[in-house]
Amino acid sequence: MLSTNLRCLSSRLVATTLLASSVALLSACGSPDPDPVGGSSSSSSSSSSSSSSSSSGTPSSSSSSSSSSSSSSSSSSGLGNSDVAVVDPATYDGTIPLTEQAKGKPGASLQTTGNPFADSYFYLSPDISTMMDYSLNVVRNDADLVNKIKYIQRQPSAVWMDSIATIYGDPAAGRRSLEGHLDAAVAQQKFFEERDGKISPMTIVIIIYNLPDRDCAAFASNGQLYEIGKPRDPNPTLGGMEKYQNDYLRVITSTLQKKPEYKNLRIVAMLEPDSYPNMITNTKLNPDGPSLVWPELTTQDGTTYCDTLLTYSSPGLESGLGVYGRGLQIAIEELYKVGNVYTYLDIGHAGWLGWDDSMSNNSNLKRAVEGFLKLIKGANTDGIDGFKKVRGFASNTSGYTPVEEPLISNAEADRMALSDWYEWNKSVDELSYIDAFSARVKSQQPGFNPGFIIDTARNGWGAPNRPKPGTGTKGTDSSKRVDKRAHRGHWCNVNNAGVGEVPKANPDPTRPHLDAFFWMKPPGESDGISFDASKYPKGSAAYNALDEVDRAIVDSASDPKYAGKTLDTMCTPGGIRDGDKEVDVVPALAPHAGGWFHKQFIMLIKNAYPELGTSDY
Repeated sequence: MLSTNLRCLSSRLVATTLLASSVALLSACGSPDPDPVGGSSSSSSSSSSSSSSSSSGTPSSSSSSSSSSSSSSSSSSGLGNSDVAVVDPATYDGTIPLTEQAKGKPGASLQTTGNPFADSYFYLSPDISTMMDYSLNVVRNDADLVNKIKYIQRQPSAVWMDSIATIYGDPAAGRRSLEGHLDAAVAQQKFFEERDGKISPMTIVIIIYNLPDRDCAAFASNGQLYEIGKPRDPNPTLGGMEKYQNDYLRVITSTLQKKPEYKNLRIVAMLEPDSYPNMITNTKLNPDGPSLVWPELTTQDGTTYCDTLLTYSSPGLESGLGVYGRGLQIAIEELYKVGNVYTYLDIGHAGWLGWDDSMSNNSNLKRAVEGFLKLIKGANTDGIDGFKKVRGFASNTSGYTPVEEPLISNAEADRMALSDWYEWNKSVDELSYIDAFSARVKSQQPGFNPGFIIDTARNGWGAPNRPKPGTGTKGTDSSKRVDKRAHRGHWCNVNNAGVGEVPKANPDPTRPHLDAFFWMKPPGESDGISFDASKYPKGSAAYNALDEVDRAIVDSASDPKYAGKTLDTMCTPGGIRDGDKEVDVVPALAPHAGGWFHKQFIMLIKNAYPELGTSDY
């Protein structure tokens, strides 16, 4: 499936690629890679982000009046200095102004019934900055790239919890535990309080990504828990739902409540990228049949892996939800108990679930909204309305769909003229998608006004003469699109993509349902391995012909931390996938999903749009 947590660089990678004079590099963990039915996950839109009622699933502002009297316990992580250095302006020596950084509002309520990103500072993980130090060292003689990397290092991104092990971290590899991240967030909040004179809200984004039978329609980001088991696995270790709840979710929620100062944080939890969207399009619930069918993920009688997950039953669980639906309901309920968690559900992206048809009740968008509303409604086994537990939805997670197509119409009357590339889908970009999703949710569930997050880490698509939003006329010439993929479903290490808008709250005042742009998957993390490691045996001519960066990637391919992840044809050069189109991936060896992909990182920086240090919103 989609992304997987940031993976740690192996010690061998560090040793073989850094010179003695380089900055010491600790590997870090992070995020996933996209890959649903047609692409990576996307976000959607919803209603009033700044004033939505408590029915939107956010803590009451009255519960957040706790003061800053509790001290930062960053010392417990042993990383106190680096906790604050990454946000201290005094330590920034880049030349690109940090004017687009999120700024907290001193004295504002620490919790809110509305948008958890508003009036808040954003937590910046020191681990991600350290990963980028690797690339900083590689290009140290290129002043322009050095400055751009230093700017990117100051942008916040999500913390991925993609396995039970990631909760505890890996100190030897420089990977913090969840507690270590929370301590660092508290330390950063305390730093800003001392500087500003009053405490401000601090938002930390965590990705919950460990559902049983994860990634049922792909290979790059398979998980380690199983409730049903893969079709061709003769001896699966089952019981994954119980482990998901007790050994994963409850450990996370216990950690979130471990120290009193954590109550001062706004904790945004985005749940399970690509999971439920797979139920919409990759099962028999799709009137056209599963969009992706793999022999390796199909039973002897022709049932797809995703369809087998729908056979799961549980007391009170409605049909059409299955393993993923029940797991998400458990996660919603467990996280709600914490009190200061703001929960968002992943809704794929515009090119995946965006299809709508006024003449049909079976469009992806209609079925998706109905399914998500049914899922949320059922998260009420504790007697509390499920809609009070969910803040909203997240779109384009780990994806490449642009925020806006400046020159492409999304009018229904123009669908035929644009069908050569958009395939009758009028959600031509993320804004049109979240607008449509929001409107349909509010019409079907009055009183539920969800907020939306769009992942903008890799959807900039900078290029010469790239049109700016708000300029030109939206029309029907698909060649004028900024998204240059051969097909919107291509999700792996996409070539020519670029860094997009930096994280910010309330980016578009005309869309109160758009809570934030945010970097769910940090730029530079691979979507999936692109090569067969057996073709590069150490010492062979093929191996020796590689540069130091690629050799380190080959060396890391067999690392046990990538267990379960395999080669997906979406990631291999020349692969023919969605739309019977050849994928165009970054022309370099890519590591496993979540591994640091230096050459992609540099490409994304070079193709950034808008220009780093500026914004279109």
